[in-house]
Amino acid sequence: MPFIVDLPPTSKSLERTYIQRNTNDKESGDISDINTLKLDQDLMEQVYLSARFDILVENWKNNTMFQSSISKITSDQNFMDIIEMGERAIPLIINEIEKEPSVLVWALNIITNNRIDSRQRLTVTEACKKWVSNFKRGKIRTKTA
Repeated sequence: MPFIVDLPPTSKSLERTYIQRNTNDKESGDISDINTLKLDQDLMEQVYLSARFDILVENWKNNTMFQSSISKITSDQNFMDIIEMGERAIPLIINEIEKEPSVLVWALNIITNNRIDSRQRLTVTEACKKWVSNFKRGKIRTKTA
């Protein structure tokens, strides 16, 4: 036969959080609600884009880590999907190549239809540094920046 021990009652109570909506002023409430919804929508879109970008970059790296062919590296579907993100991907690419310089910098050439001005050939690391520097100085304009 099992032995059951009953615990003594505790004096602690759980705090509850209640969310209430103030509906005293309908007009100002409607405007703030619209602004809040817009901010929430923008935030969610940015979170979604960032997560999608991270997944695409990870998959692209995994697919191409042993590739030496530029055409195969840039024709990978994940790389193409990053390019299809367009200007919204520029800040994400800049952050990525600032942390870890890579041939992902080529996506910036394609998205912006621009190249870094240089009198000499640049290594991938040098090109990444120039793109990051130009972005921070405001020389690369995007709709989201």
